[in-house]
Amino acid sequence: MLQARRAATRGVELRVYAVAVAANALGGFLYHGTTWYGSRWVHDLAILAVLGFIAAFGVARSLERPTAWMMRAYALVLAASGVFLAAAPVSAYGLFGIVGAGAVGSELIEYRHELPALRREGITARRAARIGVAVALLLGATAFWVGRGGAPLCNPDSAFQWHAVWHVLSAFGMALFAYGAIEPHPAATEPRGAR
Repeated sequence: MLQARRAATRGVELRVYAVAVAANALGGFLYHGTTWYGSRWVHDLAILAVLGFIAAFGVARSLERPTAWMMRAYALVLAASGVFLAAAPVSAYGLFGIVGAGAVGSELIEYRHELPALRREGITARRAARIGVAVALLLGATAFWVGRGGAPLCNPDSAFQWHAVWHVLSAFGMALFAYGAIEPHPAATEPRGAR
């Protein structure tokens, strides 16, 4: 019964994460494809929705908190980010850095918890996916910075856009995170010490 309940809550988390990821598609479309005045807010908040989810999910795992606690923490991060972005839109990159650092930190803590199991069991498909997240986002961030407006490789007239590479690699990283960290699987239904 407990295992079924844990798998069910992991399914809830996966659905909430899927909505956050989908919001990025909407935000990207609005920001890059329209002139609507609220498009930047939606775009930036959607990015923070994914980063905030990863941070809250990681903290909840590390503290062994239930899904309800994780969702409250996530809602708080998202609401605070939305208000802050509305009040100071130019603060987006600073917020990306702060919430992103929380996401990376929570993942590093989770990797540290996984080390004993990694030594025993080796690299499983899900662990490889978690490593793939880091690789995809590192390459994506590189593409973002070399292709951003004013950067030496930025060429708005080119058919090849580094910013598009960033979007593709980010999407790939988000999918790998869903598979490697969130998607219900047998390891998610066992106590941490059993993994």
